[in-house]
Amino acid sequence: MTRLVVARDGEECVLGRPDLGIYVAVPEPGAVLVETLQAGGTLAEATAAASRAAGAEVDGQDFLEGLAAAGLLDAAAEPAAGSGPAGRRIRWIEGVNPRTARRLFGRTAWTVYSLAAIFAAGVLVLRPDLRPSFEHSWWLPDPVLSVLVVMLVWIPLAAVHEAWHWLAGRAIGVPAVFRVSYRGAFLVFETDLTQIATIPRRRRYGPFLAGMAVDSVWLALALGLRLANREAVLALPGALDRLLAALVLALVFGIVWQFAAVFLRSDMYAVLANALRCNDLYRATWLTTKDRLWRLTEAEAGELGAIGDHDRRVARWFGVVYPAGMIVVGWTVLAWGVPFSISMLLWVQGNLGSLEPTSAAFWESIAVVLVVVGQVVAPPLLALRERRLRGTRGLR
Repeated sequence: MTRLVVARDGEECVLGRPDLGIYVAVPEPGAVLVETLQAGGTLAEATAAASRAAGAEVDGQDFLEGLAAAGLLDAAAEPAAGSGPAGRRIRWIEGVNPRTARRLFGRTAWTVYSLAAIFAAGVLVLRPDLRPSFEHSWWLPDPVLSVLVVMLVWIPLAAVHEAWHWLAGRAIGVPAVFRVSYRGAFLVFETDLTQIATIPRRRRYGPFLAGMAVDSVWLALALGLRLANREAVLALPGALDRLLAALVLALVFGIVWQFAAVFLRSDMYAVLANALRCNDLYRATWLTTKDRLWRLTEAEAGELGAIGDHDRRVARWFGVVYPAGMIVVGWTVLAWGVPFSISMLLWVQGNLGSLEPTSAAFWESIAVVLVVVGQVVAPPLLALRERRLRGTRGLR
């Protein structure tokens, strides 16, 4: 019981086990019962206090059994090396002083982020010649080398995006967890901010928006350099200007993705779920949609029944977006991903069969094989891992 965290945000109360990554919304009497027990009261005293808060008789033993069923009374998680959702810490992030992190997310910092977003939007609206086009992907004569170089640059930018979520969480005292995950059929980096459930909702928006904030700075810098080059303020090499155009395309696509992929737990999904005052909208939507289209197992039906009424009500209409989004993702994979992968593999097959290992094209082909195979194999493997972890309460 001492490991339970009680958090309040207006009329909403949350009981959590940060070491297990489990959080449950409860009514005020439930929070009162737990707090009374934590203060040393007996179950009878805690039940009486909860009954006074409820204005009606409360069954304290039944409430505790519900907490046990949710996993909130389980034994402490064993500390483990690496990163993960249950009691696993990332030392270099934990070593960042919250005061230092807050400088990146104070009023001045958010003013910079806002100005960068406004500038980038203004350039994209007023300068059609600087708007991204998919033709910008092929910024080198060698199309495969174009994609590989952009990926090498994009990976650090994606890491910074997640680091900003990390740091924003650190700024408000919330530990974060980094992992490689998936969105539909796409491999992604992900920052788990589960423990933010104990923070008042109005303070959660900064960590949720932090990744797009730093993306807007990179976008403004890239567009600013290209604009300066066009206006003869700077003289950039042609290859660098074309690389910046490719990065603008990637950044714009990434920001638009955050808005368009709300059904895939994007950053804007977190903002939307928070604004709707939902605690587990994604899982409620998934189970509600599966129940409509197929049927739930007994365990899944019990899980859906344990989710709050408010989340289930929102999931009924949010679930309409979910299958529509999955259809769009499926179409994208079939229309773009599969043809791209096939064409790349055919190109690779020809190179590996006809080129010597000393040639650059040979090693480009090896890199393409690793990228394509990784993109295809990793998402289903990660899905299996998350299902296994969810079954052992390692991931919620």
